[in-house]
Amino acid sequence: MFAAARPRRRELPLWKRLLPLVVGLGLLLLAPVICRAQTTGEVTLVWTAPGDDGNIGTAAAYEMRYSTSAITIGNWSSATAVSNLPAPQPAGTRQSVTVQGLTSGTTYYFAVRTRDDANNWSPLSNILVWNWVYDTAPPAAPTGVVAAREGAGVRVRWSANSEPDVAGYIVYRAESSTSGPSRITSTVVSSTDYLDASVPDIDRVWYEVSAIDESGNESAHSNTVAVTLAATITDWVLDVGYPNPSPVGGNVTIPVTIPQAGAGSAVIDIIDSGGHRVRRIDLAGLGTGVQSVVWDGRNDAARVVAPGVYRAWLIAGNTRQTVRLVRVP
Repeated sequence: MFAAARPRRRELPLWKRLLPLVVGLGLLLLAPVICRAQTTGEVTLVWTAPGDDGNIGTAAAYEMRYSTSAITIGNWSSATAVSNLPAPQPAGTRQSVTVQGLTSGTTYYFAVRTRDDANNWSPLSNILVWNWVYDTAPPAAPTGVVAAREGAGVRVRWSANSEPDVAGYIVYRAESSTSGPSRITSTVVSSTDYLDASVPDIDRVWYEVSAIDESGNESAHSNTVAVTLAATITDWVLDVGYPNPSPVGGNVTIPVTIPQAGAGSAVIDIIDSGGHRVRRIDLAGLGTGVQSVVWDGRNDAARVVAPGVYRAWLIAGNTRQTVRLVRVP
């Protein structure tokens, strides 16, 4: 009679066993559990999945519990377990669960723990307190919106909102400078860019972007950005650079529309807050239409400029246009 030998589990070094726990907690703190009410007696909780190894891979399991008193690791086992949790998704995925059977008006405390494939459990996430006060505050309007031709369409870009409960963004387009914009995204956009592949056959279009949170609150619209579509372009257009603000040492892309006559001797001068020119970018040789001019954040001596407020000036014949650029540490 014989039996299969039980494989001996390889013991990992202490630092490697603890690392997924520490990093996993950090992820939960950076992307906290949030919630929104659905109907009387139920609430939906939303969180961002951590990984199996820090912010890499997929965790093995979740455990979520709630109580009518504050949850700690000491009373974790006595709190009520949520039974319909989804399977963990790859790190960074937005996940949610609806908890039913709650008593409206009663304050509840929620927390989550995750387990990796080595059976290590993380510490508690942030403790979410739900007291049936409904979220009616909209997010801030998106900033840093820019748009430029991309093939036969227009690519719209913007900066991500900082609110943790932002579910995504809605893009609007106007077909005249006096008409109100119409929504062109049928679903909420989760990224910070959108390709409008069905632009109308007109000379110019205008775009705006709004943010919407998990409770359905929509922000005010962003600033309006215009894009020239006409095949024959007669005017220079200098658009807002992106990203803006931008980090010192990083690139800034400045869209510029070059008319049919060509760039000629046109330049873009980067001017500091004291009115001194720090960099001249020659536009000679660029084709007509919307072109992307990149400033690498350096001066004419190839040294990185200091943080601060700068102006990009387009100088082309009698044309003078400027946009504001902010460099941050």
